[in-house]
Amino acid sequence: MRASIGLGLGVMVGLVACAVSNDDGATSVHENPAPAGEVGSSTDPTEPPAPPPATPDDDDKPTPEAPPAPVVRGLSISEVAVFQAVKVPVVKDGTLVGTAARKAPVVANRQGMIRVYVTPEASWKPREVTVELRLGAEGVTFPVIRETKTISAASTDEDAASTFNLEVPAESLPPGVTFQVALTAPDGDDAATAGSSKSRFPSDGGIEKLGAEHSGKLRVVLVPVKYDADGSGRVPGVGEKELALYKSWLMKLYPTSEVELSAREPFAWSSTISSNGGGFSQVLRAITQLRQEDKVEKDIYYYGLLTPSDSMQSYCRGGCVTGLSPVVDNPSASGMRASIGIGFGNTESASTLAHELGHAHGRLHAPCGGPQGVDPRFPHQGGGIGAWGYDIFSKTLISPAKGRDIMGYCRNEWVSDYTYNALFSRIAAISEEQKMVATPSPLAAAKQAARYRVATVGEAGDLAWDGDIEFQSEDELKGAAIRHAKFYNEAGAPMVSRAAKFFAFDHLPGGFLFVPNDAAIHAMDWKTMDVEGFANKLAR
Repeated sequence: MRASIGLGLGVMVGLVACAVSNDDGATSVHENPAPAGEVGSSTDPTEPPAPPPATPDDDDKPTPEAPPAPVVRGLSISEVAVFQAVKVPVVKDGTLVGTAARKAPVVANRQGMIRVYVTPEASWKPREVTVELRLGAEGVTFPVIRETKTISAASTDEDAASTFNLEVPAESLPPGVTFQVALTAPDGDDAATAGSSKSRFPSDGGIEKLGAEHSGKLRVVLVPVKYDADGSGRVPGVGEKELALYKSWLMKLYPTSEVELSAREPFAWSSTISSNGGGFSQVLRAITQLRQEDKVEKDIYYYGLLTPSDSMQSYCRGGCVTGLSPVVDNPSASGMRASIGIGFGNTESASTLAHELGHAHGRLHAPCGGPQGVDPRFPHQGGGIGAWGYDIFSKTLISPAKGRDIMGYCRNEWVSDYTYNALFSRIAAISEEQKMVATPSPLAAAKQAARYRVATVGEAGDLAWDGDIEFQSEDELKGAAIRHAKFYNEAGAPMVSRAAKFFAFDHLPGGFLFVPNDAAIHAMDWKTMDVEGFANKLAR
């Protein structure tokens, strides 16, 4: 369950000099003023405007392959990093940073920026230098990307004008892509005879694999919940504008090459949904069951959109709960790919979507803003992002001193390298699993449907029945915490014990308990049941 907090991105460095003034006097710097739902304000824009990222030469038209230009003297490549959401160094002090040593992945077929950092020798005088980035794959050569600028001093993360900033389209970053970077000048050393040079990588003028890794597609179906409890029949918007907003938030924060976002027909709901969280677990259980009834593919996430009031302002007076999801530890637990959150079509709704889907991908909370269920392994103090962030749409950098992880409760939210890496592992695992589902083994095909009764576990550990649900097999609940359920006859004597499966909610001590309800249990004349770890008994 997510509580409402004010949201905003701490955009520190704009890559194009186009200033937008805010009411509080702060100035955010963007390529263009961001549309609603993207990066539209800055809480602390202290850095100066900087030149635009470079794109392929000749007025953005592909550049024909040409011989490497002369290599400049007296200027070294100190670092090369890929920015697709977080900074991923791939070259450091002339040495390739292997994939095993990286804190986050380079995602294949995802657009981004390659940033080249330089260090001049002591005798260096400010002058123009052109960087050349050459990318290739087996049998394919992509357009050379160049940028020319005056270099006066060593590069820093904070100063975008001190680095070469090369925008790279998704199609130029396939799996297995190779790269070569060179700093050039007309009066430099001939590239063919320069030998080993710190002004290029690899230093001998060869090529090296970038280490771009395939993740997979993120597939989400939005379920607009038609709210009938107050007689309004209110339905969250899922038009072109709202879908574009939600998709952009997922695309810029999640390590994927594609976000497939769609909306199904509205789902009617007649019970009260309260700003304090009342009714949330019941809606989540219903959306979980709806996903099963719709028989969607296993890699699809369902996300219920809620508008319990006619506006965010009226719903959230004095604070509110904005979303709920189970924390799904096991990537094979496909039956639990469902979450819910507010759907007012604003940035709060979009960020809640990104946050709750994070829980459905196994992410606990980042330690910022006082949430429950904090990830004990989260590496960055105060829920920080750990590395420089980069918005692939607004072309802005987010300082690790200001940004806070999307899985926390703080302002200036972005995604940390830690969360980005974990999300990549989950998306990749689901993608691989989906390939196996497409060609099921005879053993998998023989598995039978698994029927359960659902008990909602309250904040105090109390149990209450909340309907029935059927999964294609018990494998869809892999990774659940096992709780032993005992069934008793009318005299109170135990009859049988079965393994119930528990999934905790993201914020509260509660969760969903799935109690077996197969034919044998259904046929038994049991009257009450209790579950280890929970106080009250449940009547049949």
